[in-house]
Amino acid sequence: MQNQMNLLKDLQEIDQEISAIEATRKGYRDELDAFTADATRVQEMLDQLNDEVAVLQQGEAELQQDLLKERDNVVRVEARLPEIQTQKEYVAVLKEIDVAKKANKEIEEQMQAKQQEIKTLEEDRQEKETELAAIQEKAEARGEELKTLLAESEEVLLKRTKTRESVAAELPTGLLRKYHTLFQRRGGLALALAKNGACLGCNMQLPPQQYNKLLKVTEIQSCPHCNRILYVEVDA
Repeated sequence: MQNQMNLLKDLQEIDQEISAIEATRKGYRDELDAFTADATRVQEMLDQLNDEVAVLQQGEAELQQDLLKERDNVVRVEARLPEIQTQKEYVAVLKEIDVAKKANKEIEEQMQAKQQEIKTLEEDRQEKETELAAIQEKAEARGEELKTLLAESEEVLLKRTKTRESVAAELPTGLLRKYHTLFQRRGGLALALAKNGACLGCNMQLPPQQYNKLLKVTEIQSCPHCNRILYVEVDA
């Protein structure tokens, strides 16, 4: 019976170590995923800025074409002035020129506004490109380190898992099943030390008769309060 208890204690220690390794490995993977998520987030912002800049540049190009047309229109209308013979026609042409020049001014103002928008977006784009480069640089350096840590921890995990399988194979199926259930439900503590008449897993007092039986180590017993498998420290 003492041999089974020793095996259970060994198994719990191994399982706790395996759980700790798996938690650490999850942390490594989460860190790698965080780099990817950050890079994706910034890249999406960059793509959006690129699209916005492209739309604005297209609009600027169209305004540029409109401005050239209006300027040509002013030149064309002004060229008619020497040919005008009546005052009425002269006034009409001057009005047409004035309208065309106002249109030119409006287009120029629209172009300036678009150019300012483009400048602002390009500054934002430069900032995001710098941010993305920093993330990628950090991810590359830390990523290699994390991959090495994952590989090393996987090797340790495989060794501990093999050891666990060997220990578990020596335990009765029913006892092993009970241990597994408790380990999962009790936060990785299926076994609890009984000392000074109490279960140290839940800090509740044990019936005196049960505690006396525990000291004899004649059978596997559980705490009546938390249901953990109880063991006592046996002097060598």
